[in-house]
Amino acid sequence: MKQFLDLGEFLDHAWSLLTRGVADPKSVAKNPTFSTISEEGFPTMRTVVLRRADRIANCLEIHTDIQTNKVFSLKKNNLAGLHFWIPKAKFQIRASVVVDILTGSKVEDQWNKIPMQSRVSYGSKPSPGIEINGPFDYQKLPKQDNFAVLRCDIRELDLLYLGALHQRALYKTGDPAISTWVAP
Repeated sequence: MKQFLDLGEFLDHAWSLLTRGVADPKSVAKNPTFSTISEEGFPTMRTVVLRRADRIANCLEIHTDIQTNKVFSLKKNNLAGLHFWIPKAKFQIRASVVVDILTGSKVEDQWNKIPMQSRVSYGSKPSPGIEINGPFDYQKLPKQDNFAVLRCDIRELDLLYLGALHQRALYKTGDPAISTWVAP
């Protein structure tokens, strides 16, 4: 029976799962749910691909097309959430983040690393979410100008382990930073 007796060990485990999500295409941590608030004030969720998990910088990164509704939402309110559920590990990670939308020369290196066949995800006519006449009345046109990196600076991690004995902890950045066990 796995148990975590130390807050640092618990956090280490979470970061190992996030790092694996970036490195291992089979890891379920690769595809978290990303949540923003729509212009109408509703929570809006979608599955994204985790592209980077940087513990030292305390940030996560995902890629997107700047024409998407999530980018429009983030321009109005740059607070968002990421939710990871890793069933084999019985571990949930909820990250409350502040998002910076990086484009242009700031993301040129990342764009150059994207395989040609994957670049079609960044550019479509009409823009994502626009009504079309039929299911295939759109074009996918790779365009670097449409590529953005969403840098998600973590402000709070809420970690939950659902082993035989449930455990939960909160980690908040700030001055002072807070790490504490909480009731699951």
